[in-house]
Amino acid sequence: MKRLAVIVKPENLDGIILSLKEMGLEATIYDVKGAGKDKERVTSGRGSSTSELGYTTRKLVATVVNSENANEVTERMRRALADNKAVVMISPVDDLVML
Repeated sequence: MKRLAVIVKPENLDGIILSLKEMGLEATIYDVKGAGKDKERVTSGRGSSTSELGYTTRKLVATVVNSENANEVTERMRRALADNKAVVMISPVDDLVML
């Protein structure tokens, strides 16, 4: 089994969730912050001043799939994102226990 963790912009979250639901998969969504090349601008007051944040707000979508389905799931996510970018981290899952 494989764990897929996808980091996306909040506006692209719906497409990822829809592609997972179409395959009958469930997901856990985390709010995360990252520090990189991208900068977010926020306005304060009555919109008269803007400032750059030192981080960007992203969503992390995590799910567990069978190893043979990992490529198909990532390909469906790629199509759901269209031309937008995302980061997919794939890691092995040794055991999965449902309680």
